[in-house]
Amino acid sequence: MAVQALTKRHIDDLVRDLVAGGTFTAKGRKRKPWSAAAVNKVIATVQQVLADAVEQGLISRNVAGGVDRVPVPYKAMDTYTAAEVRTLLTAASKDRNGHAWHLALAGLRRGEIAGLRWSDVNLEAGTLSIATNRVMAGGRAVENEPKTETSRRTLPLSAPLKAALEAARVRQMKERLELGPDYGSGEAVVSNEAGEPYNPAVLSRYWREFAERAGVRALRLHDCRHTAATTLHLQGVPVAVIAAWIGHSNAAFTMQVYAHSQNDALKDAASVLGAVVTSV
Repeated sequence: MAVQALTKRHIDDLVRDLVAGGTFTAKGRKRKPWSAAAVNKVIATVQQVLADAVEQGLISRNVAGGVDRVPVPYKAMDTYTAAEVRTLLTAASKDRNGHAWHLALAGLRRGEIAGLRWSDVNLEAGTLSIATNRVMAGGRAVENEPKTETSRRTLPLSAPLKAALEAARVRQMKERLELGPDYGSGEAVVSNEAGEPYNPAVLSRYWREFAERAGVRALRLHDCRHTAATTLHLQGVPVAVIAAWIGHSNAAFTMQVYAHSQNDALKDAASVLGAVVTSV
């Protein structure tokens, strides 16, 4: 269809079909319903493309400008308490992929953990750099640039994380010797016994199994990132520093999305209020 023939109705119909699912591809495969967030990205993209067409003089107006976003269902974000984090890190010392869970609880995204290479880690200087993002696309793992420009960052290693990485490095060197020429590149910090990087989806599955063995709630692996940001916030770390740590360019967005109040913090707040307003 020529872009000049496109109407708002066409885009509204597209949105409706994506939300409902059930349409068929050219190969006869039935499409699943899209999430509200995914559909809204499509709407935003169409609006941007048509806005550019207006600037070029190809069309007189942007018919997608009035298309409404799909309401995104409220989803409460959960985090681990300090006690649960201690339990997880204690259990991580006995898990082959324990360093991956240290990285997650330090605030790294799943793709950043899966894409981290030993060349990005300087154990002597005590730093790691986020330079690669390994994500799922079309049912397979692909590596690309970090999610955003501010996602590309260098972080200092805490003492526990440094120790976990050092132990993982020694373990992987032993595995390389045992497997010999059949060992993979060994470039990935988080890899399997054959020296190959993990599929990101596999990391999520291993995380759920690990949390269950540790006797802790099996929250999403991404909730570890929420936990890191929330912990920093509750300890009084400035929001701008938290944003820089987790790779956000907008500190206000960091506060909105990641700085959750945990039950223990709310109880402390109640105690403070009680001490102030007491009649005694």
